Order: sequence, then C-alpha cells, then structure tokens
Amino acid sequence: MIYRKGFLVTVLLGICALAEAAEPGVTVGRTRYPSSINSSVGGKPVKMVLTGAAMRTKYTFKVYSIGSYVQEKVTVRNASELVRVDVPKQLCLAFERDVDGDALSESFRDSIGMIQPAPAFAAELATLTQYMKEHPVKTGSRIWLSSIPGVGLGCRVDGAPELKIANVALAQTVWEVYLGRKNLGVAIQSGLTSHLSR
Repeated sequence: MIYRKGFLVTVLLGICALAEAAEPGVTVGRTRYPSSINSSVGGKPVKMVLTGAAMRTKYTFKVYSIGSYVQEKVTVRNASELVRVDVPKQLCLAFERDVDGDALSESFRDSIGMIQPAPAFAAELATLTQYMKEHPVKTGSRIWLSSIPGVGLGCRVDGAPELKIANVALAQTVWEVYLGRKNLGVAIQSGLTSHLSR
C-alpha cells in the first residue's frame, strides 16, 4: 500500500513537471507570460517570443506587470537593440489594481514626456488620452501595446477595439520608456530583457 502511494505521488509529480516543461514562461504578480505566443500586429498574425517580464510599481504599490515580446527568430541581444529593431514587438501590461482613465492617461503622458517633452506627440497623446478615458482598466485587465513596422503604435485594451496611431517615432519612444537610457527603472529594464540570452 505504501509502495502504491509512493508510486502514485511520483507519477503525479512527473505529470506536473511535464506540464510545466510543456508551457514554459514566467509569472509576475498575478500574470503568467508564456515564452511564446501567437499574436496579431497590424492585422497580421505573428509568432512572438518573450524577452522578459517585470513589475511596475508606484509608491511601493504594484500597478501592473509587463511582458515584452518580439517577433520569433529576430536576433536581439540587449535593451538598446530591442528598442531600435524595426520588427513586430508587443508589450503586455496586466493590471494588479483598478486604474481610472484619467490617472492612466496622465501616467502615460508623463512617461512619454521623460523621453520627448511636450509639445512632442501632442496630437497623438490627445488621441491616446481619449482612448484610455473611454476604456479604464480594472484588476486583471490587459493593455497590449504594439510596435507596427512602417505604421506606428497599436494600443488595445482587452474587450475594446485597437487604436492605431500612425507615428513610428511614438512607438519607438514607448519602447524607450521601458528599455531606453531614461527608463522607468533598472529593475524593469533588466526584467524585460532577462530572456534575451536564452
């Protein structure tokens, strides 16, 4: 009887290990980011691979986790290359708490302003602000930011239509916010590039 129980435990542990190996990725906060996803960028299907994940905090509170993805089979070795590479890329922001549209749009505007101070992207940020006010996020909501080569920035809140902003420089600036020299923090930059060497 003891032998059978031990055997059953071994089998169950083996099954759990196989399931984990079959679905690798990383968990940050409440969200698991798979190591690869089938996504859509600019209306085209794209196989993406995880470059890393991190947590965005404000005043020690967890606001959202971030997963960074880049098109499969694209060679990227560091944060600088990830910012500059002109291929489909996505950032998935998964919210740990409710954030109203005003606070979200203000935070986004301030982050962009660190890299490109106002009046840079004034019209584009006004459009994005309106979108975020119309689609506030709740705990568990996700925002997908897409860098669409030759087009610009895509922004989609789960359950809402995608907003496309035709400005390639804005898309690159968004990636600089998280991965550039004036980023939101070393922990975020290093987290979002932690899988590049794998």
